Amino acid sequence: MIKVVHFITELDRGGAQMALYRLLRHADRQKFAHQVVCLYNGDKVGAQQIRQLGTPVSDLGMTAQWRLDALWRLYRLLRRERPFLLHTWMFHANIPGRVLGRLAGVPVIISAERTMGQEGRLRRALNRLTGRLPDSIICVSQQVANFAAQEIGLPPAKLSVIRNGIDLTQFDNLPDSQTARAEFDLPAQGKLIAAIGRPRPVKGYTFLLQAFAQIAPAYPDLYLIFVGDGPEKRPLQAAAAQLPDANRVLFLSDQPDIPRLLAGLDILVLPSLWEGLPNVVLEAMAAGLPVVATAVGGTPELVIHNQTGLLVPPQSPEALAQAISQLLDHPKLAAQMGQNGRQRAAAQFTIERMVQQTEALYNRLLTEKNLRQSA
Repeated sequence: MIKVVHFITELDRGGAQMALYRLLRHADRQKFAHQVVCLYNGDKVGAQQIRQLGTPVSDLGMTAQWRLDALWRLYRLLRRERPFLLHTWMFHANIPGRVLGRLAGVPVIISAERTMGQEGRLRRALNRLTGRLPDSIICVSQQVANFAAQEIGLPPAKLSVIRNGIDLTQFDNLPDSQTARAEFDLPAQGKLIAAIGRPRPVKGYTFLLQAFAQIAPAYPDLYLIFVGDGPEKRPLQAAAAQLPDANRVLFLSDQPDIPRLLAGLDILVLPSLWEGLPNVVLEAMAAGLPVVATAVGGTPELVIHNQTGLLVPPQSPEALAQAISQLLDHPKLAAQMGQNGRQRAAAQFTIERMVQQTEALYNRLLTEKNLRQSA
């Protein structure tokens, strides 16, 4: 068996954590033996889900920014475990993982690029300086790959595009809308639009709130729901409280079962300023929901404008309001877009495809280094 160590920044909720969990859940356990290492948050929900798969999780205990002893523990772990392959996830795991992986003698190192547009000068410089150390860099979208090559300066020959995948079986037996709404204590009547994800400036939620304020008077049965906990939640709640229709803006904490929640909604809205390849859009497509999203990053690689949803420019409440209104005014069109999204997810973005592409990359790199026979 091929021993693989996955090194990730932390294991709370998040897109990278979900992608890692889905990969491990569907991985070929006859060929690969996986274990996960994180810098911190090794007791959070992501870690719990991974341990339930029978995959060991190690927390390096990086409880402060400059806990260099955590990196020493990573080096010792790699020397002790001697994996054939180190797969790093997220920026704060990529940089030390590349360096320490090479120092520890790990034969194959793969990094992941999952975002674009959020990196400052220092992060770009560190990324670029260590960018030749991994054997391959997985990018979650073509736009992320283009950004990594053109803006960060990572070697184009090392970049591989492997898009996120979705487990469609989780969306096969969802409850009807009324049952789902009752389960999550949502309004039984009216139209529900939602933004799902940790409130952060990059998510552009203030623009969605402004869009809702524009259209709320024309749709007295419309509700806006924000799902998730994060640093911008309280300011967002304060801003919502100032609206004339504040009673129709609802806030939910993190939810463990997003598919069942989606079953009670009418439209998913993603007003982000930047995205790599948003898992929540894939989930909405799998649930048969139409999507209104900003045309940033890899989102247009998921949402086909006027077919599976509507794409609008970022930072434009007016464009968001117009797109949401269009779907509210044309429910048959919205339903057809939802069905088209489900078909597109099933054809292009299955978890099986993501796992197959990832394991094919593992096998290719191991073969190139003549490691398959010695494993």
